[in-house]
Amino acid sequence: MLRDQTGWLVGLGVVAVLTACSNAGGDLGPNPTTTNSVSVDLYLDRDGSLSPTTSDTLFQGARVALLIGASGDTLKATTSNAQGRARFDKVPLGTYTVTVVPSSIGDSIEIQKIDSAHIRVRVADTNTVLMVRLGYPEVSIRAARALPAGKRVFIRGKVLGGATFGDTTTHVADTSGQIRLTRVSLRAGLTTTNPGDSVSVIGETSSRAGQPTLDEAAIFRLTTRPAPQPLSVTSGTAANANNGLLDAALVRVTSVLISDSGTVAPDFRVVASDGTGALTIILDGNLNFARTQFRPGRSINVTGLLVPDGLGGWVLKPREVGDVTLL
Repeated sequence: MLRDQTGWLVGLGVVAVLTACSNAGGDLGPNPTTTNSVSVDLYLDRDGSLSPTTSDTLFQGARVALLIGASGDTLKATTSNAQGRARFDKVPLGTYTVTVVPSSIGDSIEIQKIDSAHIRVRVADTNTVLMVRLGYPEVSIRAARALPAGKRVFIRGKVLGGATFGDTTTHVADTSGQIRLTRVSLRAGLTTTNPGDSVSVIGETSSRAGQPTLDEAAIFRLTTRPAPQPLSVTSGTAANANNGLLDAALVRVTSVLISDSGTVAPDFRVVASDGTGALTIILDGNLNFARTQFRPGRSINVTGLLVPDGLGGWVLKPREVGDVTLL
């Protein structure tokens, strides 16, 4: 069973419903001698599965009007109930258009699919049901990064970081770029994610430390794929994320020499360089690193995610203990 509405604002356009009797003149206008019921079921596709699931939300409170097709006059109007249904009883056979009043539902959601734009109701029918799938606008990660703050959007991509860090963030990429997810929650029974997981994400465009993010990001796993490969870069390139182009990217630096290290609670901070520039490496407090091994003078290879430091630079965060090799 789908969940009841949880308060998400939505915005709709117009849904066309054609109901007509089976004789040749039945679609010229309402036939007052015979009546049917017309039901419009609205649900919000929260997990991007493109079909109703237990993760989706039925939409309650939408003001729906049934218009006479030939004239556009309002025949009936009603509000969708707790089951997401707007039902019209005693509807004369004929041609109708169903409209959803935008002011009743906001402007954050779009109609993504109508089961059938045209429905023919015969005399023997008792109730014609139309399913409408609603969803947040689906955009590429590059487009999401360019949107103003406060836009709720839907993206698909590949997980770069696996389980979330201690600050409830993780990273996702598609063919257009990568982005950091903040205040992450896992949905549909997920307890963790793995690098390479193909996921759908609903979140609100925001920023942290001067870089775009998707905040309050809800992750749904679609399938599991091979782990992504990091991009090999120098320590200097990582320290400025290639002038910001690699923000949130998965990268690898090799043979960097440690110059400083120390605890910055709850994490551990390491500074290292391959001669092209100093790079700060943050060992997340959730990970069980042997911190005493990170002494100045030792060289390491590190794979991790680039995170802005809020001061115009970037730090590198390994995803797991295996991302770091002491040389």
